[in-house]
Amino acid sequence: MYNYFMLVGVVTNDIELLEVGDGKKVVNLNLAVQRDFQNSEGGYNTDYFRVSCWEFVADVAKECLKKGAKVAIKGRMVTKKMEISDKTYHTTELYGERIIAFSNKGSYDKLDKKVNESENIEEAPIDTE
Repeated sequence: MYNYFMLVGVVTNDIELLEVGDGKKVVNLNLAVQRDFQNSEGGYNTDYFRVSCWEFVADVAKECLKKGAKVAIKGRMVTKKMEISDKTYHTTELYGERIIAFSNKGSYDKLDKKVNESENIEEAPIDTE
């Protein structure tokens, strides 16, 4: 079994890094995704999704994204159950696990630097002999 989504769209809100619970970091992105087929009027409908990014991915989103940024987000879906009064409600949340920013070269530079710092990656010399 496989729980996976991939969305490509435009960020519609300013990025705000929040701390919740026991200090965990989260960013909530609103993503506008245009459908790839025309409606009956000849235009394209747009779907809007709310994606939560946690911890390291939240840091990357805060540093590399802004309103209007074109982005691809890969992640997983989580279903939650809520009971209010006598009724039970189910909601589906989208958790972003990977972000690819298409907007500008600066985002890639920051992302590469952040990944290398967080993983303490040291490049090994290449043996040319």
